[in-house]
Amino acid sequence: VVVFERIGVGGVGESRKSIAGWVDEMISVLAHWPTGPVRLRWVPQPKKYSEPVTAVHCFCFWGEQIVLVDVARRGVSIPGGHVETGESRLDCLQRELAEEACIVVNAPVLLGAVECDHSENPAFGPSLGYPRLASQLLYAGAANRILPFVAKHETSRRIFVPALKCPEQ
Repeated sequence: VVVFERIGVGGVGESRKSIAGWVDEMISVLAHWPTGPVRLRWVPQPKKYSEPVTAVHCFCFWGEQIVLVDVARRGVSIPGGHVETGESRLDCLQRELAEEACIVVNAPVLLGAVECDHSENPAFGPSLGYPRLASQLLYAGAANRILPFVAKHETSRRIFVPALKCPEQ
């Protein structure tokens, strides 16, 4: 179980096991990725997040269901991916939604960003291919088109899960 720490004016506040209802607060967690420890910090809108933005992801809803994808090396997650050179963030989001989930979301809303800080990783270096500090943007939106699913790129399946059951699954 990952325990998130609520960040308040005086520093770390009470610990929680759920992020539900915390969209407007800043939370932080030290994650242990295969490349080493990474400090992840939630930065809600309209607060300023760190640049560059390396990835975008979206909580996509189809009626009362959330759309998830099963992606190689990532597992079951919300669709999204890395911003390519010269690509706008919204163009990247639409491309990733089409590639991974075969869906279209016309008006995604930016919820905030997850800052990824590799400063605590003793193995960090240029060979990892990421900047020491960067952000991944999180959007939410209603899918207005569901296209036939084709397993391509790194996605093996698209999953529709009742949104209220996501914490259980």
